[in-house]
Amino acid sequence: MRVPYNWLREYVPVELDPQELADKMSMAGIAVEELDDPGALYRELRVGEVCSLQPHPRAEKLLVCRVKLSDGEITVVTAARNLKAGDKVPVALSGMRLPDGTVIEEVDFQGIVSQGMLCSEEELGLSRKAEGIMVLPPETALTDDLATRLGLDSPVLILELTPNRADCYGMLGVAREVAALTGCRLNPPELTVVEETNRKIEDFIDVELHDPELCPRYTGRVFFDLQVGESPLWLKTRLLAAGMRPVNNVVDLTNYVMWELNQPLHAFDLDRLAGKKILVRRAGKGEHLVTLDGVERILTPEDLVIADAEKAQGIAGIMGGEASEVSPQTRTVFLESAYFSPVNTRRTAQNLVLHSEAALRFGKGLDPEGTPAALNRMAHLLTKIDAGCTAAGLIDLYPRPVPARKVRLRTERVNSLLGLDLEAGYMAEILQRLNFGISKEEERVLQVEIPSYRLDIENEADLAEEIARLHGYDKIPPTYPAAKRPGALTPRQLWEKQVRDLMQGYGFSEVVTYSFHGEKTFDRLNLPTDDPLRHAVRLKIPLSEVGSLMRTTLLGSILEVLSYNSKRKIDNLCLFELARVYFPAGDEESLPQEDLHLAGGMMGLINEKGWNQTARQADFYDGKGVLEALLTELKVKDWGFERGEHPTLHPGRTAFLTVQGKRAGVIGEIHPEVKEAFDLNFPVILFELDIEEIWVAVEREIIQVNPLPKFPPVLRDIALVLPAGIPVAEVMRLVQATGGRILEKVELFDVYSGGAIPKDRRSLAFSLIFRLPERTLQDDEVNEVLEKIITRLAEEYDAEVRR
Repeated sequence: MRVPYNWLREYVPVELDPQELADKMSMAGIAVEELDDPGALYRELRVGEVCSLQPHPRAEKLLVCRVKLSDGEITVVTAARNLKAGDKVPVALSGMRLPDGTVIEEVDFQGIVSQGMLCSEEELGLSRKAEGIMVLPPETALTDDLATRLGLDSPVLILELTPNRADCYGMLGVAREVAALTGCRLNPPELTVVEETNRKIEDFIDVELHDPELCPRYTGRVFFDLQVGESPLWLKTRLLAAGMRPVNNVVDLTNYVMWELNQPLHAFDLDRLAGKKILVRRAGKGEHLVTLDGVERILTPEDLVIADAEKAQGIAGIMGGEASEVSPQTRTVFLESAYFSPVNTRRTAQNLVLHSEAALRFGKGLDPEGTPAALNRMAHLLTKIDAGCTAAGLIDLYPRPVPARKVRLRTERVNSLLGLDLEAGYMAEILQRLNFGISKEEERVLQVEIPSYRLDIENEADLAEEIARLHGYDKIPPTYPAAKRPGALTPRQLWEKQVRDLMQGYGFSEVVTYSFHGEKTFDRLNLPTDDPLRHAVRLKIPLSEVGSLMRTTLLGSILEVLSYNSKRKIDNLCLFELARVYFPAGDEESLPQEDLHLAGGMMGLINEKGWNQTARQADFYDGKGVLEALLTELKVKDWGFERGEHPTLHPGRTAFLTVQGKRAGVIGEIHPEVKEAFDLNFPVILFELDIEEIWVAVEREIIQVNPLPKFPPVLRDIALVLPAGIPVAEVMRLVQATGGRILEKVELFDVYSGGAIPKDRRSLAFSLIFRLPERTLQDDEVNEVLEKIITRLAEEYDAEVRR
């Protein structure tokens, strides 16, 4: 919510500095995220005075204009025909930047150099279309700051509102808060004085409310003899400061009133409504409507529409229809101000993936008593700018008025909740500053009447929060909550923490990403259409298409983070995420299966260039080494790696992790097509582990410590030539199994191919350590076992000892 400071001061004459006010509001629960300067876009622009206008000697449609600035004169070539000598105009000199980002340069127009540009309202962002150059008031001085002259010199407070404070989505709601915080007098805008004509509203329109459940209150006014055109400058700049772009005077006034009173309005071109009727009804099944954004929407009976005698003309509380849009030719409008069901409005907006300022406000809940006031304010402003006439009367369909709400407040209970000792009179004074009605029920018990616009106040605890906010959170003494016994992490939670600590110790940074994505993520991961990972949990009401599925793999999330950083020239990264993935249950009624996974990615240099080392990119073995260290440190039993293929990973550079005979993860280099799809500059080593499978294989017994060996080892090295396709892990397992009890350790120390080695074979050299804990081994014993190992290798893998 954008709150222009000077606009706010019209309702509450606060004398605080904008930053002081922002701090005070933030401490009271109305957080001010930042202070914005809307005039920053106009600071470079200058004010100039037209000295002379002459036809261009070689271009009949152009004029050569001499413009006087505060520090000299320049020549500007223009095609505008609305200027005369003496006009004050906005000027952008060469090198300056317009509000839309365009940088002005000197341009040669057939022999005459234009040293800048004279700006129209369109180029300044004040209008969607302008016919000529903007002419400033005659009293404008050449030294004036253009932002100040346009009324854009006031800071804007950008509020980060919590969902319960829907009342602060309007300037008046914020002003009420500021008045209560500062003690300043509140000056609300004029909401009752309406200059009506003799023509009655019943002569223009007939309104029927068919569904009071979805629309408890529907009000409207008719305005005729409209002159639809450009808005006055004060209105345009107010909307710009609030973050809205001016359209025309009628639409701009509806937006202005919405921002001021937090009550969305919608204008229908009355001459384009069939039967001069308005029907507030549910949509028919499959009913179509083209909304103002030009998109055709297919509706359901769950959606509320505003219709004429023939068809829907708008989606209630969300967006109007294209067919009844206000245009420059519009002369009569019906203006709607209503209170729609917040739940139904949110559901419809989410189902249609259609979001607007109106939907935001209606979806959070508005003041049902505020609808007539917004219409009267619109009528007052329309008369003020002399843009039309107001028909006599106001349509107000309110079949079941919302009763006033009262809450019983026990002061002792409030003090108990807050840990304070406040007097009942002081509590009453705070609540009265917030416009709550107070009556005394008995000693230290109050009856509090809740304002209709404070839909967030429901019970005694809510009132206690209001008292705490205005009393000051900083004045509440800190206390520790009472606890009968201290909490502790479960063994599983401690183990997960160990996983995180180890990954961070290996140089990885933890990331936290969203749990949902879209269908396109599967395509970018190169997953086939029949891949089980594509069978994902689909959200019934997604916020958008890119967040319509719950993720079944973390690889897409890791790659998104790497891609984001890579586009910002951050290419040397090691990241991991420990999070859940989601798989559908057997039926729609059951909750999805949520498994914990660990995923990571290594990109760029693993070693940066230095005097004692060369730069080296991360490769498959770096990632595999990290997983080996992790699994060893976690004391996982019976694990290993086997060759495999994964659609996201490079063929031939991929391995699956097996734990107790089951696949529990995958590691490999990114597939070139996936690398291109995520717009990455370097190859990435990716891995993803199923933590659930690994957890069940973790050693949970008491750690046993073996004493240092008393007897010396017998060392043997052996080099074997065998087929190149045989995995090293298989060879090592066979050697260990054949060596039996006396073979303590097997290590690979060399791999060689080429030279005298046949093309389809390679040489593997192993170091073997033999030892017994109870005595010294003899060479004959070791040689006998070594011969058995060589024989087994020859039988199983056609291995030969390399001489």
